[in-house]
Amino acid sequence: MTNRETLDFANRDFNADFTTSNTHFFNVNTAKPIWWIEIPISKIKSPSLPYIHLLLKSDNNLNWLKVDKLYLVDNLKGFKIRQNKDVICLEIDSHTFQNMVGSSKTSFKQFLT
Repeated sequence: MTNRETLDFANRDFNADFTTSNTHFFNVNTAKPIWWIEIPISKIKSPSLPYIHLLLKSDNNLNWLKVDKLYLVDNLKGFKIRQNKDVICLEIDSHTFQNMVGSSKTSFKQFLT
């Protein structure tokens, strides 16, 4: 499924307004059951986006995480940051929704919609 197809499907299925500017789509890693996620820091600092939506696909499931942007900003120091790309890196376990990288191994399960 392409990003556009996923957004169209998710908008219908979740009755939401996902766009390419507020949503990121990720397939589960084939080597281990995680989603490897990179979110541009400029996006979380954008005043026009209250949430960052993560559509996470695994097997036949599509999970939606509606992450409050302030949560990312307030906890920035606990996340792995790739300075060369200016992104937050997350490695979220597909079973527990636990972030596996960075100094703060926080759970993202609270954002599961």
